Amino acid sequence: MLTSTDTHKHVVIIGGGITGLSAAWYLGRQQAANPLAITVLEQAGRWGGKVITERVEAPNGQLFIIDAGPESFVTRKPELWNLALELGLRDRIVDPGSETRHMYVLDGGKPVAVPLSPVAFIRSPLMSARGKLRLLAEPFAPLKKGDEDESLAEFVSRRLGREALDKFIGPILSGIYNTDPEKQSILTTSPVMREMEKEYGGLFKGALGRMRARRRAVASGQTLPPQFITFANGAQDVVEEMVKRLNVDLRLNTRVERIDCADDQFEIVLPGGEHLLADAVILATPANVTAGLLRRAAPEAAAELGRIRHENIGTISLMFRDDDARTKFKINGLMIPRRERRAIDAITFTSAKMPGRAPEGHTLLRIFFGGGQPETAELDDSALLGIVRRELKELLGIEGKPLDHRAFRWPKSFPQADVGHLKRVEAIEAKLPPGLYIAGSSYRGIGVPDCVRQGQEAAAKVVELISNRVPARQI
Repeated sequence: MLTSTDTHKHVVIIGGGITGLSAAWYLGRQQAANPLAITVLEQAGRWGGKVITERVEAPNGQLFIIDAGPESFVTRKPELWNLALELGLRDRIVDPGSETRHMYVLDGGKPVAVPLSPVAFIRSPLMSARGKLRLLAEPFAPLKKGDEDESLAEFVSRRLGREALDKFIGPILSGIYNTDPEKQSILTTSPVMREMEKEYGGLFKGALGRMRARRRAVASGQTLPPQFITFANGAQDVVEEMVKRLNVDLRLNTRVERIDCADDQFEIVLPGGEHLLADAVILATPANVTAGLLRRAAPEAAAELGRIRHENIGTISLMFRDDDARTKFKINGLMIPRRERRAIDAITFTSAKMPGRAPEGHTLLRIFFGGGQPETAELDDSALLGIVRRELKELLGIEGKPLDHRAFRWPKSFPQADVGHLKRVEAIEAKLPPGLYIAGSSYRGIGVPDCVRQGQEAAAKVVELISNRVPARQI
């Protein structure tokens, strides 16, 4: 039994990941003009969803800082950058530099450097001479007419050639998004590529145009953020700071059984007979979870939500002494295409990209799994560690025993945005009753900045609608 205020309208946010917390934060910013009672419900025992930071002590007493999920973020999408500044975290932001330095792609079982300079590109064995010539002809490729969606494979093949897709661009982007490029929606996961084509006429011209625009901005006196950011103490800093400053009803370990319509309000049913009555609800849960919650309140929308695919994903971080993790060449990361049929999807040398994440004399690696071989996400730690160590030995010659490890798994939790995904989301939203809103990685972008933006947009919709609603009452 809950008694809600008779003077403030009640908004319930289901899901305490970065999307739900961002929605609560931006609703809270509206309190002076639109006083609200805000409740955030999270089924787990912690806030942040996939934003998880663990700190593990090394033998010398210093700390490894491990991000289980996202660890670095683009500022081209400014929402996370702006949120961090609002939270007063500017002095904890770190510029990790280029995300592409010393990156490799596994090709025929061997790591091959991603060529980043003209000379390196010409000399690279990654592509044939014919494939290189096709890629260099990109500025002359015809433009796509209209705004219809297409797959990543279609876009890259059309502009850069099939070989560039198979050997270069596809492995990198597919590794980031853990999906099949033949199905992956370009408008959902990599809209910047279509934007560059539309605005500048191609990717090469777009890269040059944006570089020049950035230089002009700096020359004019503008202070621009670094292109990538991370947080010195881990990404969970953002979550912890928000939770500390949110003046709302925050509830962990609270499972929602279902949502029912109650006149022009919504009844959130909790275990044990407790009900909450809300004027608006933001569902910041994965689409496959949201589908179950809405079977009674919005059955048609629930059916469509259930059709958004979610796959397994996981990361395991291994902590080494430097001598036990040395490689024969400088490497920051290895992307592993699915055609290689390996048990893991990518390797990141976290401490090479961000030296502050490991104590001096130590190396921190992060390995991604669950994409190419989904069953690896179902293994226990011992079996998983054995597979990962075998892969590190075969691919990079790393035979040393790790000091420690931390594994994280998210079964059926990584959304797959197939071609036409955004239209599907629009159709789902059209089937929702007024006052019910969906937001998060299953919908309009999977990155943390995308999720912050969607939380903010959902909050804005609530504020716009709720002024004409009857305040929540006692039930």
